[in-house]
Amino acid sequence: MKTTAIVTIICAPLMLSGAALAQHSGHAGHTMATENTGEVKAKAVVHKVDTAKGMINVTHDPVPALKWPQMTMDLPVTKKVDLSKLKAGDKVTITLKQGVDKQFRVTNVDMAH
Repeated sequence: MKTTAIVTIICAPLMLSGAALAQHSGHAGHTMATENTGEVKAKAVVHKVDTAKGMINVTHDPVPALKWPQMTMDLPVTKKVDLSKLKAGDKVTITLKQGVDKQFRVTNVDMAH
């Protein structure tokens, strides 16, 4: 009697916010991983702040820990991020963390770039 094995491979894709579309730009820099917290930091330039939607549009440096290239994207922020202090053109360091819904959010914005 022959036995046939069926192997299923499931790949979990990296999920970005639905509004996140990559656009390459010339911003240079580096990223930093925060050990044991699941957070990743990246240098970025703010292009737009949407306080009503709790979103920022930034161009961030490559994020090797997430295998993200340098790109411009909309990112949701957590409630603890004070968007009233941000404006277009600000050079910042953002902290990203993936939620249980697999979406990355900005958990902190540091004005020191």
